[in-house]
Amino acid sequence: MNKKNRWNEILTLCQSHDRISVDELVDALHVSPATIRRDLQEMEDLNMVSRYHGGVSLSNLQLNEPGMAAKTQSNQAAKKQIALMAARLIHDNMMIYLDAGSSTYEMIPFIHARNITIVTPGIPHLKVLGERSIPTIVLGGKLYWQTESIIGRQALHMLESMYFDIAFVGTNGIHEKAGFTTSNEQEADTKAMAIKHAKQPYILADASKFNVLRLVQFASLDEAVILTDREPDFNHDLIQYITAAGETNIKDK
Repeated sequence: MNKKNRWNEILTLCQSHDRISVDELVDALHVSPATIRRDLQEMEDLNMVSRYHGGVSLSNLQLNEPGMAAKTQSNQAAKKQIALMAARLIHDNMMIYLDAGSSTYEMIPFIHARNITIVTPGIPHLKVLGERSIPTIVLGGKLYWQTESIIGRQALHMLESMYFDIAFVGTNGIHEKAGFTTSNEQEADTKAMAIKHAKQPYILADASKFNVLRLVQFASLDEAVILTDREPDFNHDLIQYITAAGETNIKDK
């Protein structure tokens, strides 16, 4: 079992137990105690778990992902600022990827460009896009209820043949060491492909997402520009961003 799969299993076991011992992890994963201890040290360094003598528990940063309804109610003022800023980047005749999630959902009322097409995996987005009479393509595949998004091989197969002028992608965390991360591997695959197929990809993230890490990386920090409500509080040399107040850190290509 490779490290990524071990870490995934460790987090899954931690989610189902308040605490789990090193011996229990050794038995479950069929690896040596030294390997487990090394994994736990690395995971603690990344704030994924909290170790105690003889075992480990889930870090507060790795709590279960809240559902779409809960996300919509959190950090509303910041999300609306970011959504307005993002929507102003959309111009006439564009092909646009609009990711699932509450931040991208908030963009829709602010979109006024003409002759555009939006591609989205976001189920709640469809009703509002329809009410605005915005031409929309919805990805096909498996419905992931937790975030009300479409994921899976069919979604990726559709994205393989699509290219975008601009993409707006959500994230669960932005971390200096791990880049842009999310909780679900299949959602990560969709986000990664959308970013790679866009001339200009943007990440929408309010300040609560900074210094947060989830299990699955979908892009490195240099692959997209962050749209956010305030300046990030870590090394600015690593990232590109635009804030709602107009502060920027954009590198020349």
